[in-house]
Amino acid sequence: MIIKYTNFSDGIHLISFNEPVENLGLDESFFGNVLVNCRMDKSIHQIVIDFDVEATSHLICDRCNSEYDAKLTNHFQMSYLFVRDAKRLDEFNVKYLSPDEDKIDIDQDVFDYVELAIPMKKLCREDCKGLCPVCGTNLNEKQCDCHLNTKNDIWEPLKKLKFNN
Repeated sequence: MIIKYTNFSDGIHLISFNEPVENLGLDESFFGNVLVNCRMDKSIHQIVIDFDVEATSHLICDRCNSEYDAKLTNHFQMSYLFVRDAKRLDEFNVKYLSPDEDKIDIDQDVFDYVELAIPMKKLCREDCKGLCPVCGTNLNEKQCDCHLNTKNDIWEPLKKLKFNN
């Protein structure tokens, strides 16, 4: 995904991309297209782009081990500063453009932020009940007859210390 910023006048411009996940190099858990909506604010000294990215991924629930599809979204902002000397020290969400350049390649940034949209805890739904720790039954689908002993013996030695004093 390339933005040729020299084609745009100063001001705010809306740009959209709809690219297959394969073009970005995302792994096989992603499918379909990645939708990228950009709001580019171009001025004489800099370009600031607000990105909204959306992708669909095939995930496995951390609680019940069920497979599900999720729409992943992320928002981020990048600043591109025009500099005369050839600085290549890219900072966090700040990049430098030389006068020789006329395009911005956003593929790597979109890739990074789509990957960051994957949740740390993947849940098929917010109220997922998970698996029975005794028999392994998916508690979202049916209730099992196992009796769970909620007593945690790991704290018993500390309780004895407390009550002995």
